[in-house]
Amino acid sequence: MNLEEMRALSDTDLAAEIQNQHEEWRNLRFQNALGRLTQYHQISEVRKAIAKLKTIQREREIAADPLGHLAQTTKIRARRRRERQDEKLAKRRYARAQANRKTRRRR
Repeated sequence: MNLEEMRALSDTDLAAEIQNQHEEWRNLRFQNALGRLTQYHQISEVRKAIAKLKTIQREREIAADPLGHLAQTTKIRARRRRERQDEKLAKRRYARAQANRKTRRRR
């Protein structure tokens, strides 16, 4: 199935095709474990097909609600920025505590 055919599928057909590809992938892995698989490239082809289908599905979700997607990514970026700032602050506090321990006099 090429990309144009994948994009032509409806949402329900797309979800069903993802399920079918997952089953095919599972069967190929099982055959490989038993040593019956002769065409090993099929495993990577099925994985790539699943990735393409999921990408199309995600594109449709984003196209349906672009503002919701933007709001979600903005929240994620803000959280990551906050985590980086907290990490820097923790490193500074740790370095300061280490410096204080070294400068204390022992009796």
